[in-house]
Amino acid sequence: MDSASSSLRPRILIQDPIDLADGRSGTPIVLAAFPDGLSFLDAYDDAGVAGELAVVTRGAPRSGTHVVLEILWPALPNRVYLRARVYRRRLGLIARLHPDSLAARDFLLQMARGERPRYYKRRQRRYCVRVPILWRRFGGDLPSEGTAEDLSTGGMLISTRVAPPSIGEKIALRVKAGGAGQDLVLTGVVRHLDARSKDGVFGVQFEYRSSGEQQRLRRLLRVFAAKGVVLLAT
Repeated sequence: MDSASSSLRPRILIQDPIDLADGRSGTPIVLAAFPDGLSFLDAYDDAGVAGELAVVTRGAPRSGTHVVLEILWPALPNRVYLRARVYRRRLGLIARLHPDSLAARDFLLQMARGERPRYYKRRQRRYCVRVPILWRRFGGDLPSEGTAEDLSTGGMLISTRVAPPSIGEKIALRVKAGGAGQDLVLTGVVRHLDARSKDGVFGVQFEYRSSGEQQRLRRLLRVFAAKGVVLLAT
């Protein structure tokens, strides 16, 4: 199978990420790269609740597997992640998109059609992860559990089963690094909120109190890069 950077023809890379703590397999990441937006539109079908994406590949997870789709093409400003369940077919797979991915799907369709919606081009590389965290409001006593769903040196996206903090609220974070080393403690400001069917999601921009915190986060991200994209089983 070709690597993500070797060419621009439609392809798929299936990666079975690992738990940093004990090596267990996690949710597969399916990387689907297209030469352009028109090729993405050709692969997309507006079927079911949130649509389907057809991908030609020699290998695929077993039918019914939940995956994270990582979508990219050269004109796309940032890689986009979609939740889906995949089903094998003769020449590859069909990925049925999860309803929680509707906003991301709509963004992809607008970009592919050349409608150019407003977007923010990220300066830092994002890592699609499933890393357990604890977060706490400033002034609060008890931490709440959450999961980091993507992570960069600038911030992270967190899902939680409890009421999320408000936009502009400052929170403290503890990233459970598992076998990657000591837990990382950071502070940040909530920049945006989202709601999904079973949890709440909020984006945090980090506020570094020292250069050491940023250096430790960079070391953690280097571990992620060395091991591939990391997903912890949930």
